[in-house]
Amino acid sequence: MIIWARKKKWYFIPLLVFVVITAWLTIFGNRGLIRVYKLSKERDSINVYNGKLKAENDALGEEIQRLKADNKYIEMIARKEMGMIGKNEMVYQFEK
Repeated sequence: MIIWARKKKWYFIPLLVFVVITAWLTIFGNRGLIRVYKLSKERDSINVYNGKLKAENDALGEEIQRLKADNKYIEMIARKEMGMIGKNEMVYQFEK
């Protein structure tokens, strides 16, 4: 009977080692739970960044369309950014 008890313990030790190694790899391995969590967070931040870029691209596309079709908008940009004036207009400069 004592021999049988020792054989039971012998089978238990490799099983315990297998379970510990499997648990370690599942949590900390290259495809472990921690890595999956980090990749999930990275994916979420990339999706937010992509949303911001899409909104910026849409705004730039609208501005391009306005620059192609709207003469009043072109005039406003020319006056505001380049300091241009229209025909028969005078610019008065005052000293402070």
